[in-house]
Amino acid sequence: MLRFDTTPYEASHQQTPRGRGSWAFTTVRQYAMEDVVFSPGGMLYSEAKKWAKQHFAGARGVYVLP
Repeated sequence: MLRFDTTPYEASHQQTPRGRGSWAFTTVRQYAMEDVVFSPGGMLYSEAKKWAKQHFAGARGVYVLP
């Protein structure tokens, strides 16, 4: 199961991710951040999470970036 870490987003915005926008994600690999990937188009956060689950299939975790 893919885990979403919203800590970077929350530190920047002082709130949990929600609403519509262009969402940025990066994988978590041995505590190192890899390349940043943006969700296609303006999506609700819930839609972007569904997209990210497919895009990052096999990854252990994903950071939600500001």
